[in-house]
Amino acid sequence: MIGFETDLQDLRDSAGALQQAADAAETASSGLRGTDVPVSSGGGGLLDIAGMFPTQNAFGRTLGMPAVAKAYNDHLAKIQDLVARLHETTSDTSHALMRVAELYEKADEDSKQHVNRAAAGLEAN
Repeated sequence: MIGFETDLQDLRDSAGALQQAADAAETASSGLRGTDVPVSSGGGGLLDIAGMFPTQNAFGRTLGMPAVAKAYNDHLAKIQDLVARLHETTSDTSHALMRVAELYEKADEDSKQHVNRAAAGLEAN
């Protein structure tokens, strides 16, 4: 490219690699769905008087760990948010690099045309 120190293919390759990373983050985000654990009692309704039925979750029916289940779910929600943001920002960066490559290519073409017109003008003299 005239006047640029960047190879357009490098930009395109980087954009492609970032899009692959964004796709992987999206897959990871989808994989996190449904990994929360219920915190509520297993009985519920009118028969669950004063918590007579133990909490049913991944931490055991009789372990009585609703606070641990809630902490897990809170942590999971934060991780899901971070992975979703990773996907979004990585995808945005990929698109931005592709746009930069397009702009560089257009600038390069404009520069070449300008040089060609200037050379044609000199030859005419």
